[in-house]
Amino acid sequence: MTDQQKSAPTSGMHGLIDMLRTQAARIRELEQIADSSMHENGDIDQYTANLHSKAELLSELSDQAQPYLKELPADQKERIAQQLGSFSRNARQALDVDSIFFMRQLLYPEDYQEGQENDLERFISALSINL
Repeated sequence: MTDQQKSAPTSGMHGLIDMLRTQAARIRELEQIADSSMHENGDIDQYTANLHSKAELLSELSDQAQPYLKELPADQKERIAQQLGSFSRNARQALDVDSIFFMRQLLYPEDYQEGQENDLERFISALSINL
């Protein structure tokens, strides 16, 4: 294996992680804006709009990852694609049923405590460990 072939998966992984971190930060921002809209202003429409944006962003994660996944070895690609596909499917389901509660809970397990990483952030951390 050449040095270029060895570096291709890492390059793809770095790009993937960067993209996921950007999206995870945007999701947190949307959640904060939604919560602020609801709790400070009582604006249910703004709350709803931001949670819809969060779900739409999540629903697109799998597609956004495709260019990066192409550069990864098959075993990594499949495992990562499955998890990203799960995030995207759950978000599409929340949008399909138009459930604000479901949209808000996307990425948060039942035992989540404030300040912990959500499921996407934990996934990113796990990918980063393997670099």
